[in-house]
Amino acid sequence: MNKISGYRLYIWSENPDELQKFYKDALELEPTASLKLSNDYGYGFKITDVMRLWIGKHSEVKGRNKDPFRHILNFYVEDVFEWYEKLKDRMDITVVQTPIETPLSKPENRKYVFTFLDPEGNCLQFMNPA
Repeated sequence: MNKISGYRLYIWSENPDELQKFYKDALELEPTASLKLSNDYGYGFKITDVMRLWIGKHSEVKGRNKDPFRHILNFYVEDVFEWYEKLKDRMDITVVQTPIETPLSKPENRKYVFTFLDPEGNCLQFMNPA
């Protein structure tokens, strides 16, 4: 059987040059690659040793995401509140949910989630590790 052997997250944009700045500067993701062809270009970022994010140009994507909650990128971090404090006053994001305790939270191991939209309306969450 031909099994799935890997994955990469893609965010398509009308203007990846601008969107990639947010992921590099605000989210502090490490740039790993860029591609600049006439009709195909974008930027790669390292999330973990095995997970990568690609922000690229797509001819069918125009403007902001019209259905931001269909797909949510969930980033696991140790301190959700630290990320909330860092991002909450940025003019280029929309806070959807301030940090709240998740249903999986337990008194001995509290779990929190913070949800927001990036500059193009893509939904992201910061959550404590499972």
